[in-house]
Amino acid sequence: MLRKIVILSLFALAGSVGAATAQNTSLKWNALYWAVGVPNMSVETRLGEKFTFNADAVYSPWESVKGRPLKGLQLIPEVRFYPKEALKGFYVGGYVSYDSYKVSKWGHPKTQVQHGIGMGLGVTLGWQIDIARRWGMDFYVGGGWHLGWYYGMDTQTGLRYVDWNRSGEWIPYKAGVTFVYRLGMGRE
Repeated sequence: MLRKIVILSLFALAGSVGAATAQNTSLKWNALYWAVGVPNMSVETRLGEKFTFNADAVYSPWESVKGRPLKGLQLIPEVRFYPKEALKGFYVGGYVSYDSYKVSKWGHPKTQVQHGIGMGLGVTLGWQIDIARRWGMDFYVGGGWHLGWYYGMDTQTGLRYVDWNRSGEWIPYKAGVTFVYRLGMGRE
């Protein structure tokens, strides 16, 4: 009984918070990622006059790209600062990312596949514009430090060719031409 009350209370709280924040929340889809068959979804919500919280989820389902796996899931929570007003114009964001992957590195034999997890720290620079009352566009680029832990398997023999290893590098991390849909009433 107590469990049901707690669950119903959490749904009621989520609904009331959702209704209050819908006016300041956007759903987003990165057209660049969708164009190459990588599903993604983002949510951005206002935290204050100049700050927002953005969360990206990106999934690459590719078992084979030119004979190499490019499969993975990435979650990117980010805080953004807008110098003029939240959700309008130029912004800079700071993020932490979490990912899991199954990839074959370019320049290595196609039969060598790395299975791993990773995390990153980075910065995003972007610009949001309005294109209609409820619709907008978000253009951004981002990069930072990624640290991955992985092991390598040979797909022909089924044997590990590398035990758990790690590598870290500075890399361009993300780019976007994103369609923005504003919940609630949209802009005036």
